[in-house]
Amino acid sequence: MSNLYPKIGNPNVSTALYPGIHTGIDLRYEMDLLLREFGYHIVIRHFDKTKRSKYWNQTTREAVGGPAWEYTDHVVRARKVLRQTEVDSPAGLEMPHPAGLLSIPQVTFYVKWDSTLPYDICNEDLILEISWNSSRAPNVSEAISNVTNRYNILEAADLLGDSGRREYYICLTRVDIGGK
Repeated sequence: MSNLYPKIGNPNVSTALYPGIHTGIDLRYEMDLLLREFGYHIVIRHFDKTKRSKYWNQTTREAVGGPAWEYTDHVVRARKVLRQTEVDSPAGLEMPHPAGLLSIPQVTFYVKWDSTLPYDICNEDLILEISWNSSRAPNVSEAISNVTNRYNILEAADLLGDSGRREYYICLTRVDIGGK
């Protein structure tokens, strides 16, 4: 077994970048514990920008009745944190918006890295939040039938631990108000 990929049951295996210097934390193990206790299931909708969908109209150069690109859905575990976007109001005060303005919440998702995904999470993918109360993970069709919210990924970054090992993704998102 390589020291780069310790078993979750054995976090004492050294993953230090420099021999003899131990960081004392296995980020993948810690994120797994956090998401197991405080996380929930979401769907990552990854668009393949090399393949147009059946909804693409070549004459008008727009998608009609669905997305412009083919996509695949994957169920993963995540944790979300709401971000306050009010810059003109005093900290902590909820202020009404002037007529015609709309506040779109921004949300940060911490997504568990799953090496079985055939792609990296990237900008312009979607996160579909689902309502799921079972202890088992839903399959894709169950998850899609229970979607409660959609988020556009504005920026996705894979975060690395010791030895450059990918540990999890951080996705900066905003609520999808268009429903594309």
